[in-house]
Amino acid sequence: MPDLRPIPTLSLEYRAERPIFHDFVHQAERSPDATAIIAQDVTCSYRQLEQISQGIAARLIASGASRSGRVVIVSSRCAGLVYAMLGALRAGLTFTIADVAYPPARVSQIIATLDPAFVLLCGDARAGFNLVHPAPGAGHAAPQVVRVAEAPDEALQQFACGQTVLPEIDPGEPAYITFTSGSTGEPKGIVTHHAPLVHFIEWHVSRHGFTRDDGFSLLSGLGHDPVYRDVFTPLSIGAKIICPSQATLTNPSALAEWIQRHAVSVIHLTPPLGKLIETGARMKALAFNHLRYLFWGGDALSQTLYEQMRAIAPDAVSVNFYGTTETPQAMAFHQVDEHADNARIPLGKGIDGAQLLIVNDANQLVSEGEVGEILIRSPYLSLGYWGDAALTGEKFVVNPFTGAANDICYRTGDLGTYLADGSVSFLGRADSQVKIRSHRIELAEIENAIVRHPQIKQCVVLANHDSAMVRLVAYCVSEQPVSTAQLREALAGQLPDYMVPAIFVFLEAIPLTPNGKIDKRALPAPFDTTSASAASARQDLSPLTLKLTEAWAQILQVRDVDANLSFVELGGDSLSFVQASMVLEELIGHLPDRWEVTPVREFAELANQPRPSKWSLRAMEVPVFLRVTSIILIVVGHLHVFSNWLISGETTVLFLISGISLARFQFQAIEERGDARMLLKSVASIAVPTILYTVLIQVLFDKLRWQSLLLISNWFPTDRVGIFHYWYIEVLVQMILIIGLVLSFKRVRAIISADPFRCLVVAACALLAADALLKLFVFDAAPLYNRVPQHYLAVMVLGMAVHYAETTAQKWGASVMAVLIVGGLELMTVAELGWDEFMLRKHIDIALPAVLALIWLRSVPVPGTIARAGAVIASSTLYIYLTHFQFHSVARRISDQPVVAVVLAIVGGVVVAYCWNKVVQIVLMRWNRGRKKGAVDTLERVA
Repeated sequence: MPDLRPIPTLSLEYRAERPIFHDFVHQAERSPDATAIIAQDVTCSYRQLEQISQGIAARLIASGASRSGRVVIVSSRCAGLVYAMLGALRAGLTFTIADVAYPPARVSQIIATLDPAFVLLCGDARAGFNLVHPAPGAGHAAPQVVRVAEAPDEALQQFACGQTVLPEIDPGEPAYITFTSGSTGEPKGIVTHHAPLVHFIEWHVSRHGFTRDDGFSLLSGLGHDPVYRDVFTPLSIGAKIICPSQATLTNPSALAEWIQRHAVSVIHLTPPLGKLIETGARMKALAFNHLRYLFWGGDALSQTLYEQMRAIAPDAVSVNFYGTTETPQAMAFHQVDEHADNARIPLGKGIDGAQLLIVNDANQLVSEGEVGEILIRSPYLSLGYWGDAALTGEKFVVNPFTGAANDICYRTGDLGTYLADGSVSFLGRADSQVKIRSHRIELAEIENAIVRHPQIKQCVVLANHDSAMVRLVAYCVSEQPVSTAQLREALAGQLPDYMVPAIFVFLEAIPLTPNGKIDKRALPAPFDTTSASAASARQDLSPLTLKLTEAWAQILQVRDVDANLSFVELGGDSLSFVQASMVLEELIGHLPDRWEVTPVREFAELANQPRPSKWSLRAMEVPVFLRVTSIILIVVGHLHVFSNWLISGETTVLFLISGISLARFQFQAIEERGDARMLLKSVASIAVPTILYTVLIQVLFDKLRWQSLLLISNWFPTDRVGIFHYWYIEVLVQMILIIGLVLSFKRVRAIISADPFRCLVVAACALLAADALLKLFVFDAAPLYNRVPQHYLAVMVLGMAVHYAETTAQKWGASVMAVLIVGGLELMTVAELGWDEFMLRKHIDIALPAVLALIWLRSVPVPGTIARAGAVIASSTLYIYLTHFQFHSVARRISDQPVVAVVLAIVGGVVVAYCWNKVVQIVLMRWNRGRKKGAVDTLERVA
């Protein structure tokens, strides 16, 4: 088999023929009236942009700019940013961009580092930072501050320059400096000349066939290198830059509508931004048929997100880019093939003039499957780090395979391996750099910022990967008590928000290894904090949030609740959400939409609405209302309150609601965590009390049966398993285990995540057909009254689909499927009983009306007192179902009235649920206390 790895001695051509702006000037001469920029309330032509940038360059030169001078552009996302970038380049200056969202201290730090001649303010930027005076003899007292007008007409008047002749620009000279997080605690600037971006754009346009009819979005982070390709790729070919407002960029619905409205055809984006776009498109039921290319970078692209974006942009080609700020543009690419196995999307191969060399410790090229560090070899690398020759020499190294002084590679610190086709697969970081929200950061910079706080004497910051989103955890040793709120406030003035740790853990001392290094393995888990850290965290909470966290901790049976997480992220499920919603409603007076995915801290802001009276109408969620109705109807039917009971389908409704709850509270968490093991907690919370109660009843009144211990007595006739036959619970547990097994396969989760509604509807129909085929050819469950999981799986999966029916079209589709599936179950019953027998059993099946209500209604108005009582009953459904026969026996000793039996069964089940939850809470608290004591003893022995 041929060796498809790159040849590390192959000669790579270098050309530096023109500066970055050269092609733009040519396009302005060729098509002066063509639109160059579309921004909020601003449209700028190529003629206007050329004149404005020429005027800015002339102003800078006339104000004393020298060829070695620097410009800091402080800007929001706007047209003025493009004016300023072109103006600085055409004046022969080196610019850097400081995002207006940066804290003033960060902007001041950049200004102090670069000692610029000019600071240009664009868009929403204000001069709220320090203009640090340079050292004596620097040539000017402080940088000149110039505000750049946004409207083209105003900018033309502001920078009118006549026919000023601008200097010739050497493309080998520095063009821009991009700052990234630095390991020394200071941001490090990476200096780049014109040639790398010019070379990349040439390849980019040639490879992907862009034309002047394309619309390029300006969505990249303003302080990061992809923003240059957002700006200069379209300007080099006469196409349009389409720039959203910052408010649009953070609103999924508005962002999706903006892309649709402007017919954006090319987007450079990160996976988190892609998820935002996909969410907005689903919310608005939009399809981006005009979108041609999605260029991904900044983080690993998952198959799930790729499939989700294909669903909303079916004609868009996804290309995975790989590069670093030091390279400085994408140096490798992989065009995603929709027909290939995309479980792990590779980084790909080098673009023209670039190679990815993976080397081992001996600087030898690794073989296929062997792990090594990724080196990027190209003549189009950056010039190095601003003012740090040592770091430049450490990271930009001579190609070990040629030894030629002008053949340079950049050591990325990334680990990778070669695939069979010569592509590179990314395997993680080899150093302390991490990616947070697509930003590459050095943990040491955060540590240094924290220890500058007067109350902190030592700190270690780690990236926690326990959840789907990487979160920073700061372990601190303080000289005096300090709250996390104080630390967050101090850091917010020094670091971007993505670098502020999500969690602070306070320790008496940082654990060390015997040789004096920090023992990271001995650091406590961030969510199992010491009492000191827990106390500090509580200082940071409002009184309402503190009450909510304490109540939810009891409901979720955990010792502590992280207020930065939502109910779903905390592990909430269908069994605990009713209790959690009751507590939340009691505290804030209402239930906001999607409360289950809202961070706990945010509820404090919703608590200012007036409290309704106990008899005023409240909105009761339809799933809760139907759960209450179903369990009451089940009890009424089982206790023979009426001689001729016409209602059926109550248990089917409970299975539907269980499916909705599974999709609402657990599927997303399963997808984020990568496995379905979390469902075992739900199974245990159902199975343990059921088994214990069944054993108790059988020991007292019958005999112990092994089928009950395994929760499989539904598979046996009643003469084999006795009278205590809780088939609903057994079938529910079995279905959860089956669904959990299916969801444990990553490929299945990826398919469902790409289009949950469609996939689940298809699955429900397939399960209904499978049930019919099993009855005909494998096993007829009619003698067991169809109390088997295959008979109800279609219903439960239909419930999952109902949760994802968001648009009107989807709701109508779900309604049709509900008629087919529920009607299909009825037809099976007719086939088993015969039409005459079926008609004799006059009944009203409530399953179909219930599922239609679940599809079309979110809530029903009921008096507050009834809503609260209903919530208590809904949260006790399992225990009411378990105990209602026994409470019926008790009721008959008190009264012959059937209503008394029903009331006692309901109230008794609620009391049993309360007692069981209290016992479990006490047991878990003692167990956690024992674990905590053991951990403390271990730390003391280590110390």
